[in-house]
Amino acid sequence: MSAAVDRTQTRERDSQSPTAARLSSPSADRKPVFRSVPFQILVACGVSFTAPGMWDALGGLGAGGAAEPYAVSAANALVYGLFAVVCVAAGAINNRIGLPYGLALGAIGYPLYGAGLYTNNVSANTWFMLFGSALCGISAGFFWAAEAAIIIGYPSPGDRAFYLAIWQTAKAAGPIVGGAINLGLNANRKTTGSVSSSTYIVFIVIMCLGLPIALCLSPPSKVWRRDGTRISTKLSSSWGAEFKAVGKLFISRRILLLLPAFFISYFYNGFMSTWLATYFTVRSRAFSSFFTNFAGIFSSFLVAMLLDNQRIFIKTRGRVVFTSIIVILVGTWIWATILQKQIYDGDEPPAYDWFQGGFGRSYALVFFWQFGGQAFQQFLYWLVGQYATDLSDLSRHTGILRGTEALGQTVAWAMQSEGNANHFVSIGLNFGITVLCLFPTWIILSELEGSHESPALEEEHTSDGGKASPREV
Repeated sequence: MSAAVDRTQTRERDSQSPTAARLSSPSADRKPVFRSVPFQILVACGVSFTAPGMWDALGGLGAGGAAEPYAVSAANALVYGLFAVVCVAAGAINNRIGLPYGLALGAIGYPLYGAGLYTNNVSANTWFMLFGSALCGISAGFFWAAEAAIIIGYPSPGDRAFYLAIWQTAKAAGPIVGGAINLGLNANRKTTGSVSSSTYIVFIVIMCLGLPIALCLSPPSKVWRRDGTRISTKLSSSWGAEFKAVGKLFISRRILLLLPAFFISYFYNGFMSTWLATYFTVRSRAFSSFFTNFAGIFSSFLVAMLLDNQRIFIKTRGRVVFTSIIVILVGTWIWATILQKQIYDGDEPPAYDWFQGGFGRSYALVFFWQFGGQAFQQFLYWLVGQYATDLSDLSRHTGILRGTEALGQTVAWAMQSEGNANHFVSIGLNFGITVLCLFPTWIILSELEGSHESPALEEEHTSDGGKASPREV
């Protein structure tokens, strides 16, 4: 009898031990994979692949695959004009409605854009292309504000650059697959002109997959991290307070200094599209839409390796990456000036076919524009992530980043919508603003605090399933 009592008391003591408490706590239970950070990144990457990835694949053809770039450039200017306005507000709206709904809204417009390009290709019908572009611009504002917040805010601070590289890879995989489709359908077309109409049908079908994939995203409150921390989200008390927070952030000193970098980061896209559509054959443009995206993947992982390297002080990491990007981009615009002068001085515009005379030196520009441009985007996401205090604040930061970047692309695409535009104007603006952004961005880099990642406010769950007070990690 005494032995039985002793065994009972022993079991009771064991059940009260810290080890038993951890084993019996909810945090120790098997967590569903679909609530993990990698799964959320997979969802975001899936939408990025099917929606903007296919959009980029069409852009990689030059002028959306059309024979003339001007109408499509006007449509793209409309996309980015609406995108710029909506995206700044979308950061606040997504905070109120939730990131899963914001991501789903963002996936709706892309198939309509593809359908508009298709109708323009088969019937020279521009009204539906402009209509689809308008809806895509509104939709894209929600998409980019939501996705950027997911990619930066869901992972732990030390993993951000790595997941940014994964996201950039998924985004580039869309144009790679799309480029392979383009190449297969247009490999025999040695002349300039538009791509086959069947190319658009394939893209539209893939774009339609974005919405169901987006609905698989979990809200941040249900996502678990490997280190046991939760994602901190501080919602404003009302819609008015949320928009007031966006306005206050927009006029802050830090954002004002970063605006030139935000504006110029994707400014090159408009001129790159015209460069391809004007001087390259259909099959060489198809090759570009396939191969060029490997440049972005390569640069993304190079940047991630350095920015996540905890053995190097954070300011040093940021300065090395930023300086390298500026050197590459400035070099491309100097080279573009030389090539453009040679073209203008020639008897007639060239039609570069793949791996024939003049193709290599002219295509190298496209490759390094993509290499430097994707690295620049990843760097800017990483930089604003260092200053955001929680997921809601991060959503506002990324909304402003993407909105300002879209404003830059609006100007860039509008400049390409005129048939007789002087290309030296586009080259000069790209060169000048790239140099201009160096100094204010350097100031913000110099203000990074500490030797490593700035603390991110997160919530830790206690062993009894409740929430402890927010802590810095």
